[in-house]
Amino acid sequence: MEIAKVNTPGEDKPFKIGDRRDATSLDELPATHLPLLTGPITVALGTIGEDGRQQVSPMWVNHEGRYVNINSARGRTKDLNMRARPDVALLFLNPKNSLHWMSINGRIVEIIEEDDPTRGHEVVKNLDDLAECYIGKRPYPRPNPNTDVRVVYKVLPDEVLTFGHPDQGLPQTK
Repeated sequence: MEIAKVNTPGEDKPFKIGDRRDATSLDELPATHLPLLTGPITVALGTIGEDGRQQVSPMWVNHEGRYVNINSARGRTKDLNMRARPDVALLFLNPKNSLHWMSINGRIVEIIEEDDPTRGHEVVKNLDDLAECYIGKRPYPRPNPNTDVRVVYKVLPDEVLTFGHPDQGLPQTK
């Protein structure tokens, strides 16, 4: 995957991609942006529908090594979109500073369903990990445990863009 920094105003060529580097793990993100991936940040997930229109959903996500994990329920619109068209976009926006963000473009490379007899337990563990991070509860308080089949989608990033710093806004103009 490529990690690239978008230049901020005040830098040479603002809003253009500056430094670029190859990485093998999301743990290699800059220290200023890794918390966007590890903290309880609600992420915007972009998928493409059957009719070609974009669909954006707020999501909880986490990661392991090279992959961003998305957890949802089978049969939802985003589920159908990701199965048919696996390219996705994720936007991580710092809720305390909108000038500090990260975007990830990638592809769904693996889908694990809760009712899989071999790996289904991974889906439940992922959901419980997300609940602990985002709402401080474990296990996740499932509203429809007998009807929803949970699914984990593993996103392999190909491009990560970072912008800004958690403690800085835009420079003041004169």
